[in-house]
Amino acid sequence: MIRGALITAAIALTATVAAAQDGDLQTGTRFMLYADPIDQTDMRVLQKRIVRCAAMNAKENARELLLNSDPVTVDASGIEHDYQEFMAEFDLPRCIGRAMPPSARRMGIRFDNKTLRNLLAEEMYLYENKKGITIPESAPVILENRFYAGGEPYRMAKAPADLADCVVHTAPDKAHALLKANPTTRKESDAANALLPVFDRCADDAGEQQLTLAQMRAVVADGLWSRAHYGPQANSTEGEGE
Repeated sequence: MIRGALITAAIALTATVAAAQDGDLQTGTRFMLYADPIDQTDMRVLQKRIVRCAAMNAKENARELLLNSDPVTVDASGIEHDYQEFMAEFDLPRCIGRAMPPSARRMGIRFDNKTLRNLLAEEMYLYENKKGITIPESAPVILENRFYAGGEPYRMAKAPADLADCVVHTAPDKAHALLKANPTTRKESDAANALLPVFDRCADDAGEQQLTLAQMRAVVADGLWSRAHYGPQANSTEGEGE
């Protein structure tokens, strides 16, 4: 089993990224967004370009990886192929080359399993759900049929999964708007601020948290992809590309 970096508490989402050049975003909630250093904002744009390219190179592989992972762990043993060959089909080196700024002579980017998984969830959700999803009123808030590596919902995976499920169940349109917005844009900042009260409500009594835009997108991507795949919903897939 291959493990990425773990989320170390129920929703202890900490780092130093958020909306570039706008300063701290005033939210009025227990979650606080912090401005990115410029190199981090550039990296988020590059990561999205690279993983979108990789997902389109190997859509079936992306789906299989998502079906064999939870918010913190990729279970390589569940993938029915040689794992190195499976990952090679994403052709990340070519995608990195395509995303490289014209002024850069060389670029080296490494993705840990969790980061790659979350970015693939975002890209595959957007690819398969151009117009978002509609969640029936009778749908459960928490998806009980999610995949969890190890066969049971370990605390380290279940806490962020439950947060993602609640956020998406509460505000699917706002969640969709966040993923549709490009990283580091005003639209992303606005969409994130619109979602902060939902995070606040779904976090219950976790106390004040620092939240980054990259982490917020990861939670939302997991929630939307999982809801579209595992949950009862009217799935809008018109306009799906090849």
